[in-house]
Amino acid sequence: MQLKSGSKLFIDLNIRNEIASVKHRICTVDEIAAYSSRKKIVVVGDVTTEVLKRKGIDLLLEVVDLKTKRVSNGTFKHEPGSLLIDNPPGYITYELMEGIRSALSSGRKTRIEVNGEEDLSVIPIIFYADQNTLVTYGVPDIGIACIEIDDRIKEYTIDLMKRMKVIW
Repeated sequence: MQLKSGSKLFIDLNIRNEIASVKHRICTVDEIAAYSSRKKIVVVGDVTTEVLKRKGIDLLLEVVDLKTKRVSNGTFKHEPGSLLIDNPPGYITYELMEGIRSALSSGRKTRIEVNGEEDLSVIPIIFYADQNTLVTYGVPDIGIACIEIDDRIKEYTIDLMKRMKVIW
């Protein structure tokens, strides 16, 4: 998926509903800890990030918005050295895609703090992550979902992204 600086993918209501209907595989923190000995762990969401960090799980990439359930309650704070990216709700910006691509290809621990919506970052994470990666994200009031990267999820994500409208 090739975007240019300043462009973004628009996630319309049909695609948003499709994404919301995907069945989540819920993992325990102990399961994720066991994966971390053999897979890179990527996390989306502030609460999930904090839970995994408290367990001592090594995180390659964190994507947060300093909120929980879309509300800033002062619990989550900016961490110096974080990559700051604007990503409005309902979109995936070129800058977010590029930040994720760069972080995953570098292999360096990275924290991306999103001004806007971070939930949709799971899509470019799946797009850019290799098959040695476990993507985790919070499902409010349910638990932590996890996705093992494989050919099937990659193909589905590529198809999904092709159906999104590019906005310039």
